[in-house]
Amino acid sequence: MKTIVIGSLNTDLVAVGITRFPKPGEHVRGKELLIGPGGKSRNIADMIAHLSEPSTIAMVGRTVKDSYGLWKVPMDSLANIGVNTDYVVVEDYEKSKKLPGIALIPVDEHGNNQIFVLPGVSDDFSPADIDTAEHLFALVGANHGTLVLTLECPLDTAIHALKQAKTHGLRVMFDPGGIDANTDLTELLEGDVYLIKPNEHEARILTGIEVRDFASAKQAAEKLHEKGIKNALITHGVNGAYLSGPDVQLHIPIPIVEKGSEKDETGCGDQTMATLCACLQDGKSLAEAAKLAVLAGTLQFNRSGIQPINLQDLVKFQNKS
Repeated sequence: MKTIVIGSLNTDLVAVGITRFPKPGEHVRGKELLIGPGGKSRNIADMIAHLSEPSTIAMVGRTVKDSYGLWKVPMDSLANIGVNTDYVVVEDYEKSKKLPGIALIPVDEHGNNQIFVLPGVSDDFSPADIDTAEHLFALVGANHGTLVLTLECPLDTAIHALKQAKTHGLRVMFDPGGIDANTDLTELLEGDVYLIKPNEHEARILTGIEVRDFASAKQAAEKLHEKGIKNALITHGVNGAYLSGPDVQLHIPIPIVEKGSEKDETGCGDQTMATLCACLQDGKSLAEAAKLAVLAGTLQFNRSGIQPINLQDLVKFQNKS
């Protein structure tokens, strides 16, 4: 066991082919409804597993056996790819009276999306759940492994997991997707994070700097380094990404890939983070891992919904280029 991912297990209800996003009170038609597994943390765990050795990834979180069976969608997806879910707390619906996490995602014809997250029982994911998984943290720490954090879980739970990671010597990778500008993240950011991966919007919230190019990205990264974060990979849509750390300053443009018939930005950031984690865990350098991560995120954009990139996809592109 080499990687722990903590946080949300959602079921995504995705409306694709929306002609345009509606104004208040307006009726707009779409093409199709897709129901699939989601949640940033679940996505990342699934995507890492597609790029890693079998049975090396574990998920820690909370869900509930709802009467609609929505809880099974993300849980079954993880089991099918070999992600360990022994430390996912599964509540009884009659006891909790809450639904599992749900995301409502309209996607327009150009691949732009909006995401409405209804966390449900995920809001009850607690520091006590992290303590229950302490043996897992010790096991992954002994294997020089990684903890992956997102903000799709209560902040005190994320902070407690970070402390457990530090105790057991895990490398911490932090994706601040889902950030709330009104939340004080100081304790989390100063908790010995190895790498943070914000997009340009999240970087502005975290640093106050508008990321427009490599120079401004470097300024934002310096602000993050001042908080004690060792490395930063700031993604910037069609402009690629900017990598900053003690040993590297690098602009990574998006690669030119064969475009599919679909365009969907859902999960692109998760795919980037997952590939980065998998490649680092595999022993690749940070720069090499970041380049492959940007490639994987670009490939994901040209797929409808969440369709994880695998090693064959990356090798196929590299052989063509």
